[in-house]
Amino acid sequence: MRSLTLLFRPLILAVALMLCVIPRLAQAQAQDKKLYVELWAEAEAFRTLASQNFLTALKNSSTPEANLVFAELGELVWFDQDNADDWSIFFRHSLVNFVATGNDIEFVYFQNPWADITLITLWSRTPKDNRLRIVDVGMLMSSVIRGAKVPFQIGRGWMREKAYAPVAIGEINAKTTNQITDAGIGKISNPLASLTSEQAEAMVAGSALQWMEYQTSLLPLFADETGIASAMRAAWNNVMTAVNKKQLANVLPANSPIKKLNAIDPALWASLEPVAYIENEGNAVSIFASSRNPNTYAALAIKGDDKKAKITHFDFYQFSDFLDKDAK
Repeated sequence: MRSLTLLFRPLILAVALMLCVIPRLAQAQAQDKKLYVELWAEAEAFRTLASQNFLTALKNSSTPEANLVFAELGELVWFDQDNADDWSIFFRHSLVNFVATGNDIEFVYFQNPWADITLITLWSRTPKDNRLRIVDVGMLMSSVIRGAKVPFQIGRGWMREKAYAPVAIGEINAKTTNQITDAGIGKISNPLASLTSEQAEAMVAGSALQWMEYQTSLLPLFADETGIASAMRAAWNNVMTAVNKKQLANVLPANSPIKKLNAIDPALWASLEPVAYIENEGNAVSIFASSRNPNTYAALAIKGDDKKAKITHFDFYQFSDFLDKDAK
């Protein structure tokens, strides 16, 4: 078995490099538009391909050295040596975020808001073709990006908020996104810069626990359970049937935005996958995110039990809609 020092090397190296780059980031007032478009295209192409075939995505966008780190990190976070499918699941609903700095190393963050963890990837141009490729990676809990202090609290931050779940997830993710941007342009100090090697190790371990919590929370939607989870599965099936028949008005509450919902691309409906489930005292909320467009998600709320339940709310949300509100 590898030593802990080697196993936790990815995030430790990322933080060390960040310490070197941060003074230069503070001088960056505006992003290079050409570089921004190039980096976004490379990062989004990697995310899209990785969500379908992770090994092919590595071949296209990563270096051999980074591939080894991905393998090591995957064993720690997914508890699985054969973890290509786990990585694909992670990328299916992750958001790309970065600030194009023009430095030798560019940091691209893949935020998975549902598990509230973030993959840091380091990109650099390769001598062979001058293309930007991944040269190293690290994983951490997104709460640390938002400024969480030691001792770090394990758990998805949006679950601790009082707001309605789909709103809470949008607001928390906006805080993560805006912190990354503000630190990248030098507006604030980067909270990751002060992490010690021990704290970096804790980030990887904490990320693994949060991923497990996220995956476990979805089990009621797949298991043959009774109670309100059973009613939720039935309600979602009713919604999707109504979508196909263009009869949403027959199953949703009277105040639902039927016209807006009917105008949604059928391909987007088909791409929705469960990413969150919460139940409390006869109420339940399920959230379904698009693997086609991770910026978009839908929330379905019901009240009752498996014998009698009614849909109380259904609507679509976009993470980008929360960004300006948080910035203010």
